Formats: sequence, C-alpha cells, structure tokens
Amino acid sequence: MFGKRTLWSAWLLMRADDDRLAGAPAEGFVGLWAGLMVIALLWGLASIGLWNLAGWLFGWPGGMYAMQALTVSAAMLLWPYRRASESLVNLLAGPNPAGCGLISAIVVVVLVTSLMVLRPDWYQQEAALPGWLAWLRPESKIDRVLLLMPLWGTWSMLILPHFRKPGPQASPAVAALSRSCGPMTAAVLMGILLAVSAGYFAYLPWTQLTISAAGIAAALAGGLYLAHKRGQTDRNVLLATNLLTQLTILLAVLANSNVRFW
Repeated sequence: MFGKRTLWSAWLLMRADDDRLAGAPAEGFVGLWAGLMVIALLWGLASIGLWNLAGWLFGWPGGMYAMQALTVSAAMLLWPYRRASESLVNLLAGPNPAGCGLISAIVVVVLVTSLMVLRPDWYQQEAALPGWLAWLRPESKIDRVLLLMPLWGTWSMLILPHFRKPGPQASPAVAALSRSCGPMTAAVLMGILLAVSAGYFAYLPWTQLTISAAGIAAALAGGLYLAHKRGQTDRNVLLATNLLTQLTILLAVLANSNVRFW
C-alpha cells in the first residue's frame, strides 16, 4: 500500500547512499513509482516557492533572473538531485578527475543560465480553462516549466527499465521500481504528461510538441546511452537520466520560446 513508508523509500532512492538504501524495508518499495512522482510534484511546487521567495528578497529585474536561477539551481543540485548530478557527471566523465570538473561546470552553467533567461511571458495567452480547473495552470510560464521538469525527469526513471531491464546485480530498490511500474502504467503517465505539457505550452505554436518529444528522446536515447556506458541499468543510470531529461526539457522550452520555425 502507498503511504509514508513508500514516500520515504522513494526519497532514499533519490538521495541516500547505497548502504542506507539497502536497509530500507522491502514493503516501502511497493508502489515506489507513485512515491517518486509525488516527490517530483512536491519539488516542482517547492522550486516555484523558492523562485518567488528569491524574487521577494532580491527583486524582479527585467530580462534576466539571476538570483532566482541561482537559488533554485543551488537548492536543486545540493538537495533532491545531488546524487543525480553526481551520477550524471561520473557517467559522462568517467574516472578522469579533470573531466568530472569540466562536466560539473557545464551542468551548473547550463542549468543556471537556462533558468536565468526564462521569461514569465504574462502577455502570452491561450484558451482559458474552466474556472474550477484554472488553478491547475499557473499564469507565469516559468512556474509551468519548474513544475513539469521534475515530473518528466521522474518519468524517465520509470520508462528506461522497460527498454533495458536491470541486471541480476541490480539493487533491490531498482528491481522493485521496475516491477512497481509496468509498461501500461508508464504509458499512461506519459500520456498524462504529454497532455499537461501541450496545455501548459499552448501559448506557443505547434512546434511546442518538440518539447515533449525532446524529453522522451532524452529519457530513451540518453538513458540507453548512459546504461551502455555503465554496462547495466542501475540507480546511477536512472538518476543521471532523470537530470539529463530535465535539462533537455528546459533547453527545449528555451528553443521554442526564442526560435521561430513557422
């Protein structure tokens, strides 16, 4: 049954070291996919709160939002996605310390600068939702991006094991995650995310569909590439794919906001 124990196990999967995760009770792995999605949603809401808190503390300059981007990026990489960022850097750079430093710098720069140049675009309008559903779609386009990024990232962790199954040496948590979210559940979640993304980016032209396509491509092609480099699908690969997918979604939003294809 889904409950506090499942949420705690999902949090350990995201953050804990291997020994601590191994000590998590097996019953907490039931419905692990749901716990991960809840954590992603909570982080999305928290990142919106941090963005607005930074705006309240440091002001709202026109054009770029440096302090907001730094606040959200620091919290993201030091807290829920610290292990994910370490996994992505280590997988891409290998054992080379200089390479790890370079990849780390690239990840930080891409995340901070991309968030910095996001625009709320209050003036961009789309078809109104019914009044009782209006609260589901934030008016600020930045809030929409912050909310969707972790959800797409978590979905990438759920879909990848269906394309490259965890090996016999996979940890119990990774094996349980693969069992807890079947292909039908992953497909339904993808459909929901596609629908929400289409609604959130409806103010953009039809090319906004490439945002979701980029996220799916990062989850599958990027995840399979990382699994190939690792030699297996394990927790490091899943967490690295999560962050890679989030960065891809962010870059795809910027490309659609600034480049006109029509």
